Amino acid sequence: MLIFSNTCQYAIKACIVLATERKKIGIIDISEQIGTPTYFTSKILQQLTKKQLISSGKGKGGGFFLTDEQFENLTIKDIYENFEGKEVFTSCLLGLKQCNGVNPCPIHHLAVAVKEKVLIMFEYKIKDLKDLGSVMQMMGVPSDL
Repeated sequence: MLIFSNTCQYAIKACIVLATERKKIGIIDISEQIGTPTYFTSKILQQLTKKQLISSGKGKGGGFFLTDEQFENLTIKDIYENFEGKEVFTSCLLGLKQCNGVNPCPIHHLAVAVKEKVLIMFEYKIKDLKDLGSVMQMMGVPSDL
């Protein structure tokens, strides 16, 4: 089941890197850690910066980072909505315009149950993922970073 687009997945991974490192990191390092082309990663991080979900600094010693406030508050939902929009929470999974609790589509009640679980997951803060080390290892990041 694909909940996140590839772009959204990479954005979440990049934010995990920023939350783990807690310092300015260059685009090349982030790209290598999450396994994406530099240009593509740059576009993703620019969009996150534009929406003020992450921060960046230019010039020597520059890079991408999380401010203390961003570190404390950034959720999976924030990142998801930036790339995927909010419609998934309000629209019918079958795309029907008249689907609701009174006039449900054939999978409405199943979809509501799934959406409730997804909403719980979306409230997780990037900093509070249970085991960032384990997540980083799954992403292929060396343990000495």
